[in-house]
Amino acid sequence: MELEKLDGMSVLETIAKHRSIRKYEPRSLPKNHVEALMRAALRAPTDAAMHLWTAIRTTPEQRRVISEWIGQPHVAEAGEFFVFLADLHRVEKLLEYRGERRGRNDFSLLVFAAIDAALAAENMALAAESLGYGICFIGAVQNAADRIIDLLKLPPHTYPLFGLTIGIPAENPPTRPRLPLDLMIHEGSYRTYSEEDMERAYREMAPYSRRRDWLRMLKRYAAEGGYFEAREGYMRELFRKMSFNI
Repeated sequence: MELEKLDGMSVLETIAKHRSIRKYEPRSLPKNHVEALMRAALRAPTDAAMHLWTAIRTTPEQRRVISEWIGQPHVAEAGEFFVFLADLHRVEKLLEYRGERRGRNDFSLLVFAAIDAALAAENMALAAESLGYGICFIGAVQNAADRIIDLLKLPPHTYPLFGLTIGIPAENPPTRPRLPLDLMIHEGSYRTYSEEDMERAYREMAPYSRRRDWLRMLKRYAAEGGYFEAREGYMRELFRKMSFNI
């Protein structure tokens, strides 16, 4: 069934109501809805028609295992869980099939593969939310990427970027704050941030943290000694494992 034949919210209404849902009712999605969501992902833009992404629709058992590995119960509880990959493997095989070889372009293609995967996943997420489902993007697949690579039998030149849970919400959380629009979208050129801009950013984002301390969140993830600094070496090693030359 095509997505446009299904009843749902408007695009702008869907976007305005977005929340990350981390509690789901233990019910499956109708088959026609799942197919429509997958087709929505397929219709996302893809640079130069290369289709540098793949999504793995995981089984209930795979969801349970991944959920335990990354410590996120909602991965197992959701009706569906897709793992989105950067995928240079397929285009490589397509070129070889017609007697060509992929160039030395791992880094540049990986950038566009990540873009392709994000666009496809956002299409799927918006389609799901328009139908009343809850969704949550799962960056924590990186915490067990090595085991997920083996579990999903991923070939060389692919890499699991993130996951997406989809299901029937069992909670109704509020929408999360966002930075002021003028700090995110600049007019004509990148403008210099003033001290007042920085203060506004911290004020607007304070509700994101229960302690109303957004700096604590930024330090945890992006500062020296933070989460992403620790993840850096691990990710580089996995890229080498998957035969990327970057």
